[in-house]
Amino acid sequence: MSSIPYPLFEKISIESNSYCNRSCSFCTRSSDNREKVRMPEELIFKVLFELAEIEYKGLISFHFYNEVFTDKRIFTFFEKCKELGLNNYIFTNGDFLTKEVVDRLKNYNIKEFALSIYDWKTEEDFQAKCDYFQEELKLSDHNWEFYIIKGGDNFGNRAGYVSHKEEKLPLPLTAGCSKIEKKIDVRYDGSVVMCCQDYYSVHKIGDIRKDNIIDIWYGEIRRKQISDLRMGLRKCYELCSKCSDYIVEI
Repeated sequence: MSSIPYPLFEKISIESNSYCNRSCSFCTRSSDNREKVRMPEELIFKVLFELAEIEYKGLISFHFYNEVFTDKRIFTFFEKCKELGLNNYIFTNGDFLTKEVVDRLKNYNIKEFALSIYDWKTEEDFQAKCDYFQEELKLSDHNWEFYIIKGGDNFGNRAGYVSHKEEKLPLPLTAGCSKIEKKIDVRYDGSVVMCCQDYYSVHKIGDIRKDNIIDIWYGEIRRKQISDLRMGLRKCYELCSKCSDYIVEI
């Protein structure tokens, strides 16, 4: 295994469909009239089988720039993961959560549950929304690790795609970035992209319709990306050079 230059990804996001019920100012979707498409079920299962074959121990989600619960097949995917011995995590805006949905989710291999609260106006409003989800849905009372993400305009600049937050440091940035060493993201069209900021697949690293997800991860394109960013060479990548999501030291 000494020839492998970096560990396998800890998380994988597979965008099962392209739709979100919200259009937020801090999200790339806000300026894009995105098509409404579902990734074919057999393509999602293909990746799950590939992960099961290597006894993958990381976490799998079915989001990227979509809201997972807009896909009515979501429980089918959780069921398949459970059948294959794979673990999941959830990232949701909470709009579709009910007691019945939460009770059903308890039956699957969900290890992390991230609730992103976006539409708060004051600190008191944010806390009230947190209290609602805790008191009404008891999201902390289950076996998964539950945490709340304080979303909103405090998010980064989405690699320059959103204008509400301008990068104040000189561009191009030269900091290193470890984000791409721990996670892999798959768009609804099967494209595997550089990171979660690569909304338009500018820095594509593969396609699950043609290749095995593990081969993509350890492929030449990904190896070069990781090597370059370890040296702080963000100037080699259009998105990285202006992305406000970074680590300072290299």
